[in-house]
Amino acid sequence: MTRTLASTTITEAVRQLCIDANYRMSPEMIAALQRAREQEESPQGRQVLGQLLENWRIAGQGIFPICQDTGYAVLFVELGQDLHITGGSLNEALTEGVRQGYREGYLRKSLVRSPLRRENTGDNTPPIIYYDVVPGEGCSIALLVKGCGCDNRSALRMLTPAEGMEAARDFIVETVAQAGPNASPPVIVGVGLGGTFEKAALLSKKALLRPVGQPSSDPEVAALEREMLKRINALGIGPAGFGGTVTALAVHVELFATHIAALPVAVNLDCHSHRCKAMRRDEVSTDTSPIALRTPLLDVDVARLRTGDAVLISGIIYGARDAAHQRMAALLERGEPFPFDVRGQVIYYVGPTPARPGFPIGSAGPTTASRMDRYTPALLAAGLRGMIGKGVRSVAVRDAIRQYRAVYFGAVEGAAALLASTVLRAKVIAYPDLGPEAIYQLEVRDFPALVIHDIYGGDLYEEGRLRYCKQISARGEFHEQST
Repeated sequence: MTRTLASTTITEAVRQLCIDANYRMSPEMIAALQRAREQEESPQGRQVLGQLLENWRIAGQGIFPICQDTGYAVLFVELGQDLHITGGSLNEALTEGVRQGYREGYLRKSLVRSPLRRENTGDNTPPIIYYDVVPGEGCSIALLVKGCGCDNRSALRMLTPAEGMEAARDFIVETVAQAGPNASPPVIVGVGLGGTFEKAALLSKKALLRPVGQPSSDPEVAALEREMLKRINALGIGPAGFGGTVTALAVHVELFATHIAALPVAVNLDCHSHRCKAMRRDEVSTDTSPIALRTPLLDVDVARLRTGDAVLISGIIYGARDAAHQRMAALLERGEPFPFDVRGQVIYYVGPTPARPGFPIGSAGPTTASRMDRYTPALLAAGLRGMIGKGVRSVAVRDAIRQYRAVYFGAVEGAAALLASTVLRAKVIAYPDLGPEAIYQLEVRDFPALVIHDIYGGDLYEEGRLRYCKQISARGEFHEQST
């Protein structure tokens, strides 16, 4: 049976991929940089890696992209043979997603129309698109953002079987050595072995889609990857080329059948910014509600939300209510730092019940948000991006939400057990003397909420009431009180 998928859904998915990839580094890449900082022997190298990790943290706040070279968009699409795209062509939908993502994400437009006519296209299109037709009715999209500092240092060589794998190994190491600091190390090295001239190059680029440091499932290839990583790190180039023991974070090798007379080898380098994001087949869907959000919230996240939108929040949120807000307000007045960096974060107005052994938290439903209203404008001015609670907010808070581009989410008070089930980990990070009013750091997955107040002045409580009052009135479904 053929399934349909609207072209607008694909456009929205690609738009979000472009923004997320340029602002949010993958967990695997962050972990690789953290390991590199621990292993690096050079003081200058450790300093570089520390700055890269701090750069990732700042970029995650949604103001500055990870790198100024937001590159060109390379899309890898797996399209189910039983899927039919409606409402427009697939190419146009993908291209429009890149166009919107680069515009709305404040990303640099770096493409020129042709090598002969070097005029900027103005919207970073057209993207580079590769298709694979696969069984089923799904659609997967992976985005690789490629800047040119590292791509310009990539290389391909058509070796012969007589030269053998030893020559291929030497070529891989030689390519990284010649790239030196210009490829912005520590790099991820994608290697394509086999196929034809163009297939080897494509394999080397697709190798970069693998989670950083994940070895090949083929033991022989995995052994080659380890050997190449060891040899490359022995070059001593180090982070930023300042010398050190970590020149590459990973080597990923992909193979393909080749001609009896050929041994193509392609090496595609990716820099320490390594921006790669993907949406699996079940995530590119005709159902665009609820919206998946990950904290910290970016400005582009908040900008796309509208009153009434259902959301599923994942990541870190902070539980704090009356007493904790009072103490944070006092810190602000004295010019002292908060117990956590509020920039881009979400505060949940909650006072949970005690956790049973083996569970991170007890029941955790929202409390009345209006009690925090006197403290909220100052927190929003300090960079708080979201709040979760129940009930109406004051005019001053609603004005501050618009001014500081934040969002107020409503959670269902009677769903305390459901909401608690979304909490993966919980710990008190400040004011333990306040008991249930302490500040909690909560790691949540798919925490359900609705947008009550957006940056456009929307008010779900008022708009929802008026909408249904009109519908009920139009149907004549009202009853006079009995006398």
